[in-house]
Amino acid sequence: MPAHRPTLATVVALVATVGLLPFGLSLVSSLSASGSTATAASATGVGTGGYAASWLAISTGSPSSITLNDASGQRGPAQTLAPGPACGVDQGSAASRLITIEGATRANFSDTLASYNNGSIGVKEKKSGTSCSQVNSANEQLRLSLGDGLQAMTSPSTRASSAYLDLELKQSARIVATLSLNGTQTGSYELQSGASVGLPTSTGSPAFVCSAGADSGPDSGVNDNCRWPISMPSWTGADDGVFFDAITLKALSGSFSLEGGGDGIVLPQSPTSTPNASIIEVVDGVIECGGKTRTEAANGDEPEVTVYRLDNADGSPCSAVPYALSNSYAAARFLKPLGTQTSAQFIWDLTWLMPPTPGSSDLPDVTIDYETGVPTRVALGWCPDATYAPDGTFHGYDANQVAALPDQDEYPGSQFACLIARHATSTALSPDKVQVHDLVYVLGDAKMQW
Repeated sequence: MPAHRPTLATVVALVATVGLLPFGLSLVSSLSASGSTATAASATGVGTGGYAASWLAISTGSPSSITLNDASGQRGPAQTLAPGPACGVDQGSAASRLITIEGATRANFSDTLASYNNGSIGVKEKKSGTSCSQVNSANEQLRLSLGDGLQAMTSPSTRASSAYLDLELKQSARIVATLSLNGTQTGSYELQSGASVGLPTSTGSPAFVCSAGADSGPDSGVNDNCRWPISMPSWTGADDGVFFDAITLKALSGSFSLEGGGDGIVLPQSPTSTPNASIIEVVDGVIECGGKTRTEAANGDEPEVTVYRLDNADGSPCSAVPYALSNSYAAARFLKPLGTQTSAQFIWDLTWLMPPTPGSSDLPDVTIDYETGVPTRVALGWCPDATYAPDGTFHGYDANQVAALPDQDEYPGSQFACLIARHATSTALSPDKVQVHDLVYVLGDAKMQW
């Protein structure tokens, strides 16, 4: 019997006593990441993988800014990114920042030690000159942290899932990127270039080889720049389960600057609408077995939705997965990586307004379209029997039960959803609609709509 379950017994018991109205349900699943590496030509407007629906773009040069973006375009105002006095950087007020940039020349980080000059971000060790826009000493570190302005625009559960950085390298640069979440290290990655290629890594994992050449001369445009994918950007392959709210960059040898198109087009570009920027992908949060997502609040005809996670159907170890949660007119969407934790089970808890059929208590059908191939909507029925524990909670299914369930789409593996419980009441919120509270079992990723 699964050890983790959402505490929904009260809701289930309530629905059992009031009766159930006919309904239909439409779930539309997540779009998977392409799984292919980026090519030289940008795919403007494509966006990132479905579960990483948004990204931060650090653009240097003209114009210079930091923006939050999704497939629809820029979200909210841009963050200031401009040269400040004495080689510093103007990055706006702390409360408005999408990213806070800090430097350290010894132990302590400060935004006053971050620098920006000639399209390059570095650590401020002097008041002028090239070195003030580089990280060029073993004592120097550059840190990028998710800012208060980002959480104000999204939610406190927002996390970063990957980075795709444009770096200018000098003197056979060897760089370590350390990822952390709430001050605890979650990952470490190494880049090697020039004469440092092939050295034993500090991380114990293979290094990312950026360039076989070594550049110690003056700036040579994009010829001394490199793209560094960190923690599996969604378009490069399956999510690696590493999440963070800060990334720290340090040169073990040589020097580097963080850029975002300041020197021109650095290949391969990211397949986003901001292809030349340095990219940090962000997700709405992560969810483990026994956990739940944030709640997407109702707004008129947009439903309230929270998603709970059960144990994996096949009994496999549970690991956290990133997710994107959203709602729209008469619809809600939950996305996670399709190739990760493929036996994950969820319970969707939704409250929405629906118009009953005139002269009847029937409600509109709700269908599911998993979006894993040919669009196909399937009307949901009631969940099979023997899914409740004695305390009234819904436990989902084990591997044998899943094998007996009908697969509801053409994608490899099982995709299935069904109604656990429904409670409908009249409401003063809308005279021609009723308020419907649904609990829905979902094996897979889906968009739900009526």
